Amino acid sequence: MRMCLCEFEMIGQIQWALVVILAIGLAASTGDKRPHFTTEPPPRVLWPATRGAYAVCRASGHPTPDVHWVTSEGQVITTIPGLRHVLSDGRLVVGARRSMVDAGGGGNSAVLRCRASNRAGVTLSRPMLLQPVEDNVLVHSVRQLIPAKMGGSVLLRCELSLQIGFADVKWLQDGLPLATGYMGTDTRWISGAGGLLLGSDLTQADVEAEYSCIAVDTSSPTIKLTTDESSWLESVEVNSIEARAGDTVILPCILRHSNRHTITWQRQDGSGVWAAAGEGAVRRGALVLAAVRAHHAARYACAAGDSSPRVIVRLLVHEPLAVTVTPNPLMLGTGGSGSFNCSVSGGRGGVVTISWQHEGRPLHSPQPKLTLGPVRSHHAGLYQCTAYDHSDSAVSGAELVIADRPPRLITTFSEAITRVGQSIALRCAATGIPSPRIFWTLDNRPLPSAPEKYTINTRAESLPGSEEGNIISTLSITIRSADEGGRYGCNATNSGGSQAHYARLNVFGPPNIRYLPPMHVKVESDVTLYCPYSGYPIKEVIWRREDGSIVDSPLDNGDERGILRLASVRGSASGSYTCEVRAESGELARRTVRIEVHKPPKIVPFQFPEELEVGGSTQATCSLVSGDKPIQFSWHKDNLPIPSVLKVEQKNMDFFTILVIQDLNSMHSGEYSCRATNDFGTVSHSASLIVKEAPLWVWRAQNTSVSAGAAVLLPCSAKGQPMPRISWEFSSEGENWRHILWGQTESADMSEGSLLADGTVWVRAATPQHEGWYRCTARVQHSFLHHTFYLDVREPPKLTRGGGGGETQWVVRGSTARLTCSVRGEPEIHIHWTHDSRPLALHGSGGVEMRDLGNGAMMSEITITHAGPEHAGDYRCLARNLYGTDELIFRLFVKERPSVPEEVRISEVWSRRARVTWRAARNSAVSQYALQYRALAPAPDALPPAPLDAWNSPDVLNVTLANSDLLHVASEGPGRAGALISALFPDTRYVLRLAAHNDVGASPYTTPLHFTTREEAPGGVPRDISLRALRARELLVTWQPPPRETWHGTLLGYTIRWWEASDEGKGSSDKASESGASADATSATLRGLKPATRYAVAVRGYNAAGNGPASQPHYRHTLESPPTGSPEGVSCVSSGSTSVRVSWRAPEPDARGGLITHYTLQYTKRDVDPLLPVQDAHLRVQGEETTVSRLTPYSEYDIRVRAHNAAGDGPLSPPQMCRTDEDVPSAPSGIKLIALSERSLRASWLPPVEPNGRLTHYSLYVKDLSGSQEANVTRVSTCVEGEEGAECARTLRGLRAGRTYEAWARAATAAGDGPPSAVAACQTTALAPARISSFGGVSVGSAGAALSLRCAVGGAPPPAKRWLRAGAPLHVRPPFHLDGDALMIRSECLINMDFVGEWRTQSASPGPVTLTGLRCGSAYRAYGSAGGPPGTEISIRTSGGPPVAPPDSRWIRANATHARFDTSMWSDGGCGPVALKLEWAGSGVSGARDVPVGGEVILGGLSAGARYRVAARAASEAGRTREVYEFASAAADGGAAQEVDAPFPATAGELALLLALCAALSLAALTILAILLRRKRSDVAVPRVTTSADKAVCGTYRPPHSTPKLPPDPPDVYEISPYATFAGGEGAGPGSRAYTLQLRALARHDDDAPPPHSVDEETCLDAYEAQRRRRRRRHYCPDHGCSQDSGS
Repeated sequence: MRMCLCEFEMIGQIQWALVVILAIGLAASTGDKRPHFTTEPPPRVLWPATRGAYAVCRASGHPTPDVHWVTSEGQVITTIPGLRHVLSDGRLVVGARRSMVDAGGGGNSAVLRCRASNRAGVTLSRPMLLQPVEDNVLVHSVRQLIPAKMGGSVLLRCELSLQIGFADVKWLQDGLPLATGYMGTDTRWISGAGGLLLGSDLTQADVEAEYSCIAVDTSSPTIKLTTDESSWLESVEVNSIEARAGDTVILPCILRHSNRHTITWQRQDGSGVWAAAGEGAVRRGALVLAAVRAHHAARYACAAGDSSPRVIVRLLVHEPLAVTVTPNPLMLGTGGSGSFNCSVSGGRGGVVTISWQHEGRPLHSPQPKLTLGPVRSHHAGLYQCTAYDHSDSAVSGAELVIADRPPRLITTFSEAITRVGQSIALRCAATGIPSPRIFWTLDNRPLPSAPEKYTINTRAESLPGSEEGNIISTLSITIRSADEGGRYGCNATNSGGSQAHYARLNVFGPPNIRYLPPMHVKVESDVTLYCPYSGYPIKEVIWRREDGSIVDSPLDNGDERGILRLASVRGSASGSYTCEVRAESGELARRTVRIEVHKPPKIVPFQFPEELEVGGSTQATCSLVSGDKPIQFSWHKDNLPIPSVLKVEQKNMDFFTILVIQDLNSMHSGEYSCRATNDFGTVSHSASLIVKEAPLWVWRAQNTSVSAGAAVLLPCSAKGQPMPRISWEFSSEGENWRHILWGQTESADMSEGSLLADGTVWVRAATPQHEGWYRCTARVQHSFLHHTFYLDVREPPKLTRGGGGGETQWVVRGSTARLTCSVRGEPEIHIHWTHDSRPLALHGSGGVEMRDLGNGAMMSEITITHAGPEHAGDYRCLARNLYGTDELIFRLFVKERPSVPEEVRISEVWSRRARVTWRAARNSAVSQYALQYRALAPAPDALPPAPLDAWNSPDVLNVTLANSDLLHVASEGPGRAGALISALFPDTRYVLRLAAHNDVGASPYTTPLHFTTREEAPGGVPRDISLRALRARELLVTWQPPPRETWHGTLLGYTIRWWEASDEGKGSSDKASESGASADATSATLRGLKPATRYAVAVRGYNAAGNGPASQPHYRHTLESPPTGSPEGVSCVSSGSTSVRVSWRAPEPDARGGLITHYTLQYTKRDVDPLLPVQDAHLRVQGEETTVSRLTPYSEYDIRVRAHNAAGDGPLSPPQMCRTDEDVPSAPSGIKLIALSERSLRASWLPPVEPNGRLTHYSLYVKDLSGSQEANVTRVSTCVEGEEGAECARTLRGLRAGRTYEAWARAATAAGDGPPSAVAACQTTALAPARISSFGGVSVGSAGAALSLRCAVGGAPPPAKRWLRAGAPLHVRPPFHLDGDALMIRSECLINMDFVGEWRTQSASPGPVTLTGLRCGSAYRAYGSAGGPPGTEISIRTSGGPPVAPPDSRWIRANATHARFDTSMWSDGGCGPVALKLEWAGSGVSGARDVPVGGEVILGGLSAGARYRVAARAASEAGRTREVYEFASAAADGGAAQEVDAPFPATAGELALLLALCAALSLAALTILAILLRRKRSDVAVPRVTTSADKAVCGTYRPPHSTPKLPPDPPDVYEISPYATFAGGEGAGPGSRAYTLQLRALARHDDDAPPPHSVDEETCLDAYEAQRRRRRRRHYCPDHGCSQDSGS
């Protein structure tokens, strides 16, 4: 059951989604569309006191929405004639605020909204703040920020009141719109945020034109561009610009007189770092950013050149206020809950207020989250969230959709059969939104109230995560009789619809039919009737008419029996119908029902007469064609009941009604509807009634008086039928009327007016031209009305400048100045003047003249006869009358001879430039400045300097500085001007003076001002550079100083750079090395170079300002040196049994030391007899491969190759093992044949001396001399296992007694059989003499291993054998053991002696050994070991030593202030790079510095006549050297230097080194003394033979060196450079196959002690030798029974 429910629920979800989609589709198919705004009102509208305001709101939708203006509370705003007009096209126009206040209509700020509504819904626009302001808020002005220039640029700003905020600005040029754009190809004008206008590439027409700006529908006064820079006395700053997102922004760089420099812009990021502005384009110095966004907001800075001050402009970008409501749509079912979320972004950072509206009605919820629930159908619709702050507003909405889901039965019951006395339960389960209600029926009628029969149980089940639930209803029926049977129904119902299910319950019993009430149906309708029968089983159910005929009712699939269907019934279908039910038993039941068919009303169309006039009468008759009684009639006008005030009479009859209207008027016009209703339907018919009416005034304007510039609304409205048409006429004198043809758009010209949709004339700014007579005419066909009134425009004073002058006027001192202002306006105009905000007082130097110009115009003129400095200043001409005031400003400047520039100073000096600044004159105009300067120190190649007072000499430079050449340095403070002097010489003293000029005269020159330019890096390169190779690693560089005029200061020294270069001159100087030289040096030696390498060398000079240019590279090769590297990649391939092919590669280029001339190949055979000397063969080779011939077959050779050049031999390469191919072996070297018995012999033989390969087997040939001639051949595979080269033996059995046999052997390799050995013969006998079949000789074993001596005997009878040692019997005891025929000699444990120091081990072959990786100038000890005890220890030393200091202080030279150190006098001791550190002290100062070796070092800042002490510390890998020197600086007066005691305290490192040295010397002395006391005679090393069997047991031998400190070097230390070569000593016993050489570095001592006696390794052989060995601390004791104690 649960599974079924889940399946039903899934199906239900799909069906519900389809229902929602279908509902949305049906809504869309109806064509209704919610209103949306195509034009929204602005967030804020300013409402001046004497001017009007307007806003436009338009919306679209279907049907066309009605647009109304409402308050924030939702109250609809209506028209107040002449003060406020709400038009049908969505415009709201308000007149002058003062007029509104005077009329008592308000005038305060208000928040208004536009509401658009149709039958699809209601939508509100964003709020609009109607803000009252004063008239002066809309007074704009244009300001010129920089002077204009022909071909140059100009920057204008439209200055608006702060209360306006953001506004779109339009520009006019000579009264015509100025086309502006951004980065257009032909656009020279760019308009940006903040009211800025940037013009570039100005023409003559542009400079002479007049400019004005328009903002908030108000134009500013025009201005003319100023080109005179002399009048630009103060700089204008633009510190910040605010812009809206998407605006074009102009960031101006207002720097005075920066037109000669390139403007650069930088942007400051969030971390405060300034970087180049990556976006935007620089146009005439201004940075232009198009379509700015929030990320553009930052601080920007511009500068003109390196010396220019920086101007910082801050850009603020505001995103518009935006609102988003989610989710959209929100779909809930009836009774469900949900919420809307309102998110707000953007704005200007103020407090944002949030409000909610539902279908235009305000909701009291100021929170961003609006919670709904439980929802009902009336909650559906549009929810809008409104956000607004002090300057902006926004609105957004989302819809709530009531997604009710009609009921759906998910569980039903089936037809059932039962009997009386039983009980049955019928169950239904339904789902839907909202949850449905289930009720039960029996035969389409509610269940009777019988608790004893029927019990209903209903419960609800909620589904997780769903708004819907399941309603389960169970009907329990107790069967008491057959009448409980019938057609049961389960009906589920909610607000979305209903669904029913029916099934029969059959109860065994006789048939019965329940009562059927009469049926009343409407004609043309369908009738379906179920026969309510019970009983079971039933044979048939039929319906009969009154005449007894059977009704033939078609049955659909699944229909039950007993259904009566009548389609589209008519009146003839009325009558009685009988249902007959017959049981299987034959019992019959009947029930009759009456069906009545009725007709709804039907009206005959009617209409009103067309020509109806006011005062007449009319009637309309509404009669029926058909319809059943009773019928009710009603009349409506415009879909509303007819008002009683219209006095309309209605007369109703049975089948008609009459509407009588008397005394007609316009109020009776409308749409009249007759509505007829009976029990079976309602029908209506409409007709239009039009009463023609002459026009009548609704409102009209009266005589009006307004001030010029004020807004005025002239209402004119009339009513009539048809609607009157309004027209306007104008006449200035009351005659000669002319029609007013003003437009009806809000974009009409402000200087005219506009005609509103309701007939009102709207004059935005009244002018004298608007004054006159106005006539309004209302016309209806041939009827019309006239209304005439007068508009009186009172003009406030309007001032203009006379004489053609501008705001700024200049006069020469002593001349006449005239300031004229003309005024026009209403009479009684009062004019007065002020000077610098004080009443005008000329004190007899002039006067004020007033003249009447006629036509209401007057002129006032100030005349100043002898203008002086006291007359300069701001003059204001003020005019006023009863209707307003006006003022005009004149700025008068009196030109006079300028005063001497004051506060002249050199603000900044560079090497070739200097900036001079002075205080700019405020009261006298300066047209230009004269600047004179000359050099006091002679420039290179110049004449001697002139005297200080000679300013007419040729070396004086005269510079004329126009105002455009001046600098404004912000860091110098306000009111200061400056100039930049260029083309100066570095490190030169100059003198300058300054004078000011204008058209009146010149000022005296200022007092001469002296300054010295700074040094500059040298400009020339050293000359005559040459290179000479001294050694393989040294180059000598010589040069001459650069030309003196290119020093640009005091030359301090030179820098030499060198790097490797190819023969083509290529090479990277990035890895160049550098060295220094003093200023008077002309040569330097470069050390540590690579041999035979081409180097590039460049030299440059330097001074205190920096490095000069480097010379062109000069190239030279260093001399060759012997190769330092061996050939690489040595490989060999066998080319036969006696030859190999060897190839290799040349050494690395850095290790060749020059051109390789030839190679030497050295080859040494491995595994030769260790008792024989090593023989190396050499082969001279020209190429890089060769074939080595005449080698031993199947032998291993160590191949080494050495490279040679013209300078010497290089080292050998590491050995490369090569093996020749196999060959046939030689004959076995010996053979024995002895008799063992009378029938057996033993043959033994030795391997061939030259096996020439790996022996595979032997062939033993045995021949009976008494028998056949053919020898018997026996294949012998192996000899003694594990002993290569051991003797072979074979017992020959089964021989014949007394016969003589011969035997010989032949060895074989993979290459074939070798020659036969010698032939041995022996006779079998029963008494064979004792014989030894083994071969004697020399046995060789490794030290520390076991050795086996074989002695096989034979004879009959078997002989006895014994072992002798040196002719004496050998007692078999350890280390001697018997193992069959062999005597085993086994070694004992090797005791290691601890020692101090680190030893290194290197494998070596017999012969000379080269040790690598040693340090230069260091002492070492070495010994050799061939697997046994170590050999004699020797002392060696590599060549070289610590750095060598100069013998005296002649390497130091000093003057009064500097000391020069020639570090090339230091020697590296032959051990490579030296690190040199100088520490100095004296005259109260001290310091330290790391300096290079090989050049000169300059030390400055010394005191004259002082003594100094210098400690020089030099270090290399061979050691350290420290020397202390003293020198004295030269005295300034030639006297002796003052003694200064400046000791150098020892550092912690020096103290530690001294203590360690003392401890080492003491310990070494004690050790040597102890050794001398205990050693009484020298020991002699005895060679001995050992084996390798116990090598792993004894471990690694460590030589016996126990002293913690090594003794000093002996006087005969070998000097080796750069490698050490050794041969193994006598301590290597015979048979050793490998040698080990261990090496340890020794500490160096200055006080070398005598060397100790050389001690050889000893061997313990007997007790006497053991006693001698006890004198040593530790022993190597291979013999049994020897003491291992030290003896002390």
